Amino acid sequence: MDFDHSHVKAALNEDRLSSLPLELIHQILSRFDTKFVVQTCLLLSPRWKRIWTSMPCLNLSSRGFKTLPKFSKFVTNVLSHRNHQVEVSSVNLTFNGSTTQVFVRKIADYVCSHNVQELTVVSGFKTHNDFPPCLFSSQTLKHLTFKTSIYAHCLVPKTPWDFPALTTLYLDDISLCDDYQRESIDLFSTCVNLKNLTLEHFRVKAKVFDIITPQLSNLTLIKGRDSVVINLIAPQLVNITISDCSMKDLSIPSGLSSFYYQGHHPPQWLKDRFHPVNKVTFILHMYCPKWPYNQEQARGIINALQELRSARFLTLNLDIVECISPFPDLLYGLPSPFSNLISLNIDFGTRDTCKHKMSTEARNYLLGNSPNATFIMKELPTQAMKNKEINDKKKAKMVADIKDLMKELEASLEQDTIIIERNQAIDQTKLVIENLLDDIKVLKKKKMLQNESERGETEENLTRLVVQLYKSVLELTDMLTLENKDVEPLISKTEQVRFLLDSLPKQKRKPLDARYSRHLQQAETLIAHKKSHNNFLHQIIDVFSKDKSSTSEDVSSGTQPPPLQTSSSSTIVCTSSTSTIKPVP
Repeated sequence: MDFDHSHVKAALNEDRLSSLPLELIHQILSRFDTKFVVQTCLLLSPRWKRIWTSMPCLNLSSRGFKTLPKFSKFVTNVLSHRNHQVEVSSVNLTFNGSTTQVFVRKIADYVCSHNVQELTVVSGFKTHNDFPPCLFSSQTLKHLTFKTSIYAHCLVPKTPWDFPALTTLYLDDISLCDDYQRESIDLFSTCVNLKNLTLEHFRVKAKVFDIITPQLSNLTLIKGRDSVVINLIAPQLVNITISDCSMKDLSIPSGLSSFYYQGHHPPQWLKDRFHPVNKVTFILHMYCPKWPYNQEQARGIINALQELRSARFLTLNLDIVECISPFPDLLYGLPSPFSNLISLNIDFGTRDTCKHKMSTEARNYLLGNSPNATFIMKELPTQAMKNKEINDKKKAKMVADIKDLMKELEASLEQDTIIIERNQAIDQTKLVIENLLDDIKVLKKKKMLQNESERGETEENLTRLVVQLYKSVLELTDMLTLENKDVEPLISKTEQVRFLLDSLPKQKRKPLDARYSRHLQQAETLIAHKKSHNNFLHQIIDVFSKDKSSTSEDVSSGTQPPPLQTSSSSTIVCTSSTSTIKPVP
């Protein structure tokens, strides 16, 4: 097959990345730090030198700088040299150090003045720091994330934050108020479009924390560390998640669809808080191998479950069931509070090695008024079940490996036409070699019957045939080298697939055999051809080795081709040339 090398070289030198649409280039670069983006753009083609100035996403991190002043200088250069006709949609700022740094205020001012819609600030410092107030006022910001060091809390403005367009707010490790004498604090009442609020590792030292948000639909409170009264006014609230929070009281609006609670004790503020609720997940981590459950814990759980009586889909963890089961007297004569239950799920969590205990009284208490409810209680797996699960995973992985290998094998077999054409050429060359060997054999016999004066012409013919034979063997070697490159990957993949198929049970193997048998047979046929050609080449090596001495005696040294010799690595080496014949092992 002929190749146009000029076209190949042009294709290799072509800058196909630069030919991509600018929007796609921006998407690719937005995944990297801005410093890396700037360096990359300056090193590439002229078209790239100004691309960084129009990036819609800025990822500014101090990690790549030895000092904060150097990072601050970089931030100043990036912001001042931007193409201001292109809006920035998001800014991600990550740094260690004081929040009073100049670059923090510069970025805050930039966010407020350039219609940025998404801001993420991740800071690490070891002392309390105040963020500049300008970070908490934007007419265009829709998504705001604050994450700080776990060793210290940042302090934020105590007046309502001015984010009229904000829809999603995530705060992590934030001190929202540090004054125990303050009666109340209201931060979100002017965030009139806020729909998703998440507070994690937060502290509020005021007496009352007002969360007044007219459009809020999802509220998540995780690891609140100060006992506080939360006054929740959110008429559109749908989902509330509370995990490991210490709070004195929480008002819950009506219309709630989903309630998730996780803690170590039943909350005291549940009483008369719930109107009809669709889905309830109630998780209490009370289990301790050294300390048995007591009656006071059981009574607290029963009281809490009474308040969740409107749930239709209820999930409880194993600790709750195990805590109330040993105290049937507390449940005797007590009707089930759940009359609308559709399903009850007992979640074992990570306790997969302990024996569960659920008394008849506990079951009746949970399901007595909902006899048609679906009851799901995961049985603890036996060792046989665990072994079966492990074996099933192994078999599934083997099937997945077979499919992946077959995809690669099928891709290699797409060159089948080229391989077949090469095999035909190899077979023709083999036929030429066989004919030359037969002719040489005939001439040698003829020479033996001739006298000295008649041998001259025969020797010339013999020399010519030996030279042709040598050239044909070299041609065969070149073709076999190409064949090796194509067929060698097929050997490894085919052997792996066959091994995996043999390791599968018949039931799982049968559909795979039917699906892949044609391609495997096709690959094995090509491998068989390769072995046949390899054997033929070794026969030729033997011929040259056995007849080497006689050939040098019979053929005149002036016209004799270089002899072929076998090296220790089974390679045919031309003693006066760099050409080699490398048979397939």
